Amino acid sequence: MSAYFFSVRRDGNAQLDSYEGTDTKLVIPSDYEGHPVTSIADNAFSWQSSIVSVTIPDTVTVLGEAAFSWCESLTSVHIPKTVKTIGEWCFIGCSSLRSIIIPPSVRKINYSTFQSCLSLSEIVLPDSLRQIGPEAFSECKSLRSVTLPKNLSSLGDNAFASCDSLVSVNIPNHLQEIGNGVFSGCSSLSSFEVSPDHPVFASADHVLINKREHSLLFYPFDKRDKEYNVPDGITEIAEESFANRIHLESVTLPDSVRHIHEKAFYGCKNLKSVFLPDSISRISANAFHGCSMLESVALPEGLKAIEYSLFYACASLTSVSIPSSVRFIAPCAFSGCASLSSIRLPDGIIEIGESAFEGCRSLECIELPASLEILGGHAFGSCAALEEVIFPKGLKVILPLTFSRCENLNRVVIPEGLETISSEAFVNCENLLSLQLPQSVSHIEPDAFNECRHLMLFVYPDSYAKAFAMDRSMLYSEV
Repeated sequence: MSAYFFSVRRDGNAQLDSYEGTDTKLVIPSDYEGHPVTSIADNAFSWQSSIVSVTIPDTVTVLGEAAFSWCESLTSVHIPKTVKTIGEWCFIGCSSLRSIIIPPSVRKINYSTFQSCLSLSEIVLPDSLRQIGPEAFSECKSLRSVTLPKNLSSLGDNAFASCDSLVSVNIPNHLQEIGNGVFSGCSSLSSFEVSPDHPVFASADHVLINKREHSLLFYPFDKRDKEYNVPDGITEIAEESFANRIHLESVTLPDSVRHIHEKAFYGCKNLKSVFLPDSISRISANAFHGCSMLESVALPEGLKAIEYSLFYACASLTSVSIPSSVRFIAPCAFSGCASLSSIRLPDGIIEIGESAFEGCRSLECIELPASLEILGGHAFGSCAALEEVIFPKGLKVILPLTFSRCENLNRVVIPEGLETISSEAFVNCENLLSLQLPQSVSHIEPDAFNECRHLMLFVYPDSYAKAFAMDRSMLYSEV
């Protein structure tokens, strides 16, 4: 009895649906009961860990999505010239696959087709190929070189990301579009072969640049210059373009730069200084995340938002100049900036996001701007050195855990207007000895002051705060 299972489609052709045998070297039949086998179904061989080799007959035109996914022992596969479509994830996780020849009938390599093929060291791409999709060859850690075909027009996001053995790549003249993070994590990639007359791309001192969009795309990992001046005329610093470049200590951006994209300098652990011109209107999330030696930053005038995790874990950051244009500080923006002892928040800031300053354990005093309307939960959690907080009149709610574990907090000024103190807002603030609550307070969660062992509340007669103190048997005094 055959271990192959087929179905016959309306057009009279057969599809191989699954395989339930034990053979390790497979030669797929070319017909089923007189019907030519033209396709291999989605997931047909998924997770068949004993399969070592596969020969596909020249009747097949379609390999379905994830058809051979996670066949971890598969070392070789013959794809005939008749195949036109190779589905998404088709060979993802085939960690023993060593080489692959894509037939000339294929025009596109789809999303994650060969992702995590850890042993793949040789790929042959036909001149017919027009597109390589997102993450198509990502995490192919044995791939040392690749020749992109002359008619290729686009590379999808992260197409070769984390190919950390990849040394060089050619950029053919027909290639017009390179997505985000195409070579992210390619720590051995040191050069690009780019024609001087390429209409879009150029290699300037081995740095890959998009001339049409004036964007710096990739700064090689092995460049050992401690200082780098981004060329004049560059307007965009692309996503992850400098990420984890450990040799850089100083970067100067020209007045032409408008946008620093996500994770642009992520993990540059030796970067000590960066000059940000006032031409910059946006710095995207995580741009300087993990720049643990960065000491000071003057943010450009005109910046509207300090985005998510922008300076997360910048442990040496002691000084930040925030312009008056900023309206929003996103969650985790300065979280883990352990050396930041003071910061001036200009009037105009409307919202400070969750955990924005959490873990800034050297921060001693914070005066929240009068414009502030929203202060996120955990915003100043674990700010162990924080002694004083002055609230603005417009703030209505102190959200959960906003000042949790601020063990040295001893002075808090809350003006009339505040209405709600949420769960564990001041939990473990052991040195908070007194707190005056305004008459406007109408709700306090029962655990808002947990572990504030010596706290005395100063309350107004007949106020909600007085009733709260009495119900909780807390020390209080009328004002």
